[in-house]
Amino acid sequence: MTESKKRVLIVDNDEKVLWTLQRVLENSGFDTYATWSGYEALDLLQTEDFQVLLVDDYLPDLHSSDFLSRVANLPIQPWVVVMQSSVPTNRDLHHYTSLGAVSVIGKHQPDDVCNAVSSCCSEEPLAKVWIN
Repeated sequence: MTESKKRVLIVDNDEKVLWTLQRVLENSGFDTYATWSGYEALDLLQTEDFQVLLVDDYLPDLHSSDFLSRVANLPIQPWVVVMQSSVPTNRDLHHYTSLGAVSVIGKHQPDDVCNAVSSCCSEEPLAKVWIN
């Protein structure tokens, strides 16, 4: 029996980041979908099954805190990894984990993002929360 690919939804306002992460994750064996829109992502999360949600801390059409609150109310919730342009701080970690994120990570290190996604998709993730 062949194991199905783990599905990842990437939400980021930066097109270069979207395509880079999509390529890196697909090369690592993940099935991905990318969008810049928080509203489109919410629609997809209600109709599609994703194991991991990679979301930028800034979305042009929906505040990230509001977006994460809406994700927390979905019947089926993916692991949520928040990405930032800057290096995450303990304050960022506390804020986003209080909204349901399992990780806060810098988005400009695609290999680190891929490792975070892989950890979320493993049978027993190494840690519930970590900062890179």
